[in-house]
Amino acid sequence: MVIKWAPIAKQNLQDIYQFYLPETGRKKALEIVQTIKDEARYLLISPGVGQYEMIDNRQTAYRYIVKRHWKLYYTIENNYIRIAFVWDTRQDPQRLRCLLK
Repeated sequence: MVIKWAPIAKQNLQDIYQFYLPETGRKKALEIVQTIKDEARYLLISPGVGQYEMIDNRQTAYRYIVKRHWKLYYTIENNYIRIAFVWDTRQDPQRLRCLLK
C-alpha cells in the first residue's frame, strides 16, 4: 500500500508552509509540513485507524486523523491511501461541510 496526495491536499500543505514562513522562517515552516506528512505515513501501518467524519448526505466516506491543529482527511482505496485534504481545525466548520460533500 502507498500514500497518494490529492492535488488539493498538496495545495493545503503549500498553503500551510506559506502561512508559517513569514513568522517562523523556512526551517520551522518545513518542519511543520514534514510533521503532517510523517503523520500520514502512520496510515501505512494501520489504515483503518482514522475516525469517520459524521456528515449527512456525504458522497465519500472520509476518515480523518488529527495532528496538532490539523485533520488529515483520507480514503482507503484498493491499493493506496488517498489523502484528500488537510484541514486546519481553527477554520470555520461550515467550509469543511462544503469540502466533504
